[in-house]
Amino acid sequence: MTKQSKPKFKSMFILHVCEYRGYDDKPAYCIDDEEIERYGGASPGIDIWESEIGYFQTLRAAENRIKRISGENREDLYTFVIEEKPQECMIHIGDYLTIRRYLKDGSLWQVSNVSSIRHYDGKDYEMGDTGFYGRDLRTIPFKEGDIVEIARKNFVKLGIIWDLPATKKQMKKIWSRYIKRVGPDIAWIHPDDTDDGYTIVDYSVGKDGDIGFGHFHPAVVDVMPPSLPVPKKFAQQLRKCLRTLKKEEEEYLRKREKEKQEANKGK
Repeated sequence: MTKQSKPKFKSMFILHVCEYRGYDDKPAYCIDDEEIERYGGASPGIDIWESEIGYFQTLRAAENRIKRISGENREDLYTFVIEEKPQECMIHIGDYLTIRRYLKDGSLWQVSNVSSIRHYDGKDYEMGDTGFYGRDLRTIPFKEGDIVEIARKNFVKLGIIWDLPATKKQMKKIWSRYIKRVGPDIAWIHPDDTDDGYTIVDYSVGKDGDIGFGHFHPAVVDVMPPSLPVPKKFAQQLRKCLRTLKKEEEEYLRKREKEKQEANKGK
């Protein structure tokens, strides 16, 4: 594959202001009965919405606006997100060069400098640094078993941490394996923004009260400490789901190791 030169671009910074959605009383985590009826299941969490959006030429200007808004002490304010995007070109919706999340008090929570842009103006190009090289665990405020909330566009879901993002040491080994296999030009298959995440366990409640649970991998910038008091029943259920999945994984690994040993004996 011939390596292509990367396009030059000028950035803009888009500020998203998110608030809790239309609560008459104080906002609180819940399981929406109407959602269960409509979709067959619902997870504990809380609705949010993007109340404002702003466009800025510099990161400093966008952050100054965050400080101004956070100083207004809005009761329903939830979080801020700043996306860095290239100007005067077409990219896939949702792609960005960098992304930053800020807490409601205006303090910076997490940053991802891993660009998700690999296609612009109808051409296959990587804009910015699309490689994920691991996280410094000193910047990761969580540990296994912590209850967290995962911010989505219109909903904040409660979950529990099963595993942390890969460290720089771990990713160094992964990068070495990739380069050894396909050479230094590993565009389109190398570790990218989708690898910069946690392993989170969550659950949903069905119409008959049955519990469905599993795990997923949200981005580091979207995983936050609970912004509201977590009801005891939600926390207990999340811990139960985590214990169950860990037990199932242990049983699977034991079974696989046993099969491996038996296969070696047959050789």
